[in-house]
Amino acid sequence: MKLNELCPIQQETFKGTYRLTGRIACFDDEGIPYLKLRLSSCISDFVVLAVVGSMVIPERLGHMDLVVVKGQVCVGPQESEILLTEIRRPRQTDVAHLPALQTLPRTYCPKPEALDQLITAVRMLESTPLQIFIKRVLERRDRLELFLKAPASKNYHHNEPGGLLSHSLEVAQNVLRMAQINEPEMPRNLQEIGFVAGLLHDIGKTYTYDVRGKPTAAAQLCDHADLTLEACASGLAYLDKVDHDAALALRHIWTCASPGARYGARPAMTLARYVRDADAQSAMADNQRRAYRKRTPTGFGRLGNNVYWRPSIEVYG
Repeated sequence: MKLNELCPIQQETFKGTYRLTGRIACFDDEGIPYLKLRLSSCISDFVVLAVVGSMVIPERLGHMDLVVVKGQVCVGPQESEILLTEIRRPRQTDVAHLPALQTLPRTYCPKPEALDQLITAVRMLESTPLQIFIKRVLERRDRLELFLKAPASKNYHHNEPGGLLSHSLEVAQNVLRMAQINEPEMPRNLQEIGFVAGLLHDIGKTYTYDVRGKPTAAAQLCDHADLTLEACASGLAYLDKVDHDAALALRHIWTCASPGARYGARPAMTLARYVRDADAQSAMADNQRRAYRKRTPTGFGRLGNNVYWRPSIEVYG
């Protein structure tokens, strides 16, 4: 490829804020140095070219750093390329104006359909503070890849890549269903708190697995439930200032509803019970599916120490 043979298409421009998810140093056929960059968002991924010396490229750009870019779509002898004309680090206002979860890198999500469901659900929240809270928790460079890739458990339910995302979304959706069935009069803002509590109830597992799904030292030394508040600390600090009751409700739900009330407080909200029960149901349903995955779906099935039973029921026309 010769960079000098690329011809810009005037009508087509490229711009936006993306995660830097790949970088390779290259030379074209005439020895001109350039960088091949992979830029990712929740919607798509692009490979773009940045010619060294043709623009100011920020120093020490790292994996998963955010960048704001502008460029042109160019036609070459063989294929089209995107040639950058500007790349810089984002300002705080650039990030603040992005839609919720825009910077989650789709390229690292093993379950893109679940990512689409997550983004749609979060952007439908009427509470702006809760949307910003989720952004502050999930769009952290050190957490987002883990949330997208990690399993939900080591040996049992949702223990495949992307299992944590699937399980979290199932729990959040089921909390909403339970609230709407049992308490149809529940205000929308409380329902949304329940959704967020279900979505992030296992966020502590982003400390107990690495990006390859292997248990970390924290998995041996800490209970993931004890790490949930730590993972949400920056978001809760923000929520304390703009909606203190919502922050307090989330803390209560996450710390009171575990078996034996580990922190010494009994559930004081039905949402706490809904999150606990939705979590258990999602786990058991997936375990049961796995128990019958390699056998007929009737009689007794086993997964680890768990035993399941499905009766044989005739279907009548």
